[in-house]
Amino acid sequence: MNVKKILVPVDGSETSKNAAAQAVQLARKCGSEITFLIVVELKSDIAFTHTSGTIIKDEYYSVVSTMIDLKTKRDTKTLDELVESLDCSDLKTEKTLLVGDASHQIVETAEQGKFDMIIMGHRGMNPIKRFFLGSVAKKVIEDAPCSVLVIK
Repeated sequence: MNVKKILVPVDGSETSKNAAAQAVQLARKCGSEITFLIVVELKSDIAFTHTSGTIIKDEYYSVVSTMIDLKTKRDTKTLDELVESLDCSDLKTEKTLLVGDASHQIVETAEQGKFDMIIMGHRGMNPIKRFFLGSVAKKVIEDAPCSVLVIK
């Protein structure tokens, strides 16, 4: 298998940290480059997230804008700390932060970047939550243009 480009979506959870560590090991063995991706999601009554983007009610725009800024700062810090903790200075790495629906952004990034593999964590959801919300990992597996390795 020729794995030159690996996409690693992270969210700060232990499983995403484990997935990132596995990706670094694989990248060293295969000479791959890694892109770490974090997606800022808005889930509330004032914003509706669809695969086409996030639709915000006009009256809440400034509140949502502030929420996005705060989450972006927090997630940027999470991403920076994770990459630093992995000690992957010997690898070609990139960090990307996007706003929107996580599964859609992951798949779109994989398509546009022509990635060979996605390595991601899977947070266990109870069956009721999974039924109503779905799983990001499940959606990515179904829609990704490349192989997906899910780490539990």
